[in-house]
Amino acid sequence: MSLNVDNCKRCGNIFQKYFSEFCPECYAFIRSELERSNTYLKNNRNVSLHELSEAVEVPISKLIKYINEGKLFSLDHPNLRYNCYFCEHQIHRGYLCKECALQFKLEVKHLFLEDGYEYDEQTNQVRNVAKRPDWNGRDKFTVGKIKKL
Repeated sequence: MSLNVDNCKRCGNIFQKYFSEFCPECYAFIRSELERSNTYLKNNRNVSLHELSEAVEVPISKLIKYINEGKLFSLDHPNLRYNCYFCEHQIHRGYLCKECALQFKLEVKHLFLEDGYEYDEQTNQVRNVAKRPDWNGRDKFTVGKIKKL
């Protein structure tokens, strides 16, 4: 029988892990933050993220993390918004607005295409293509001798 122990992701203390990545004390603390936040949101539908942070004494960065983990629901609260990671657009969830996410996707796609991957129009995905040696039996990664396949 082995003890399932781990270090708490919040405080670093060793604890016996049952169902959470946090020790019981930190789990209770996080749960109290979420309960305070949800209670305040129920009574103040039009609150902003900054106002919520001040009222429940939870940092904005933590509230954004809770939103993105699905522990706080921002779509029901029209003013519970924050800035996109790359631009100034206001978003309700995630880290990127639609425009930045699309731009990021296109840039990653072009990087893959430059590295020899192919774009499949039907599945809308980039896929790996097996590297074939050129006419002299060498590929761009082999120096000085023929690569054995």
